[in-house]
Amino acid sequence: MKSASQSAAKFVERAGAASGDYVEGARSTSKDQAAAAIAAAPNYAAGVQAAISRGAYAKGLQASGKAGWLKGVTEKGANRFAEGVASGASKYATNSGKYDTARGAANSLPRGPKGSEANFARAKTVGMALRAAKTGK
Repeated sequence: MKSASQSAAKFVERAGAASGDYVEGARSTSKDQAAAAIAAAPNYAAGVQAAISRGAYAKGLQASGKAGWLKGVTEKGANRFAEGVASGASKYATNSGKYDTARGAANSLPRGPKGSEANFARAKTVGMALRAAKTGK
């Protein structure tokens, strides 16, 4: 019988060798991942509510703790952060660009001294424009 560490090592080895199969499987499927996930939304919501009810969210965080989070950041996140940002740059620009007009909503309003009602009005105008851009209202 294999130990847990032997099984884990074998899993890592075999998964690394199968990464091409993983990509090819995704490319060749006729299933629509997004449509299937949308159809399963009620199941997702029920599962989340069940996890909340039994305290699984907090238990999972307590089991890992700050040390587990920091280990993930240093062992995985550090190497993946820049790659992920670079990979998502175009999508970020497209999605963020939808708010460009809203961010400039206060440009025509007068500026006031720090802490002034005029500046609060400018901030509120931008906030309301951003919300309208997000919700379409």
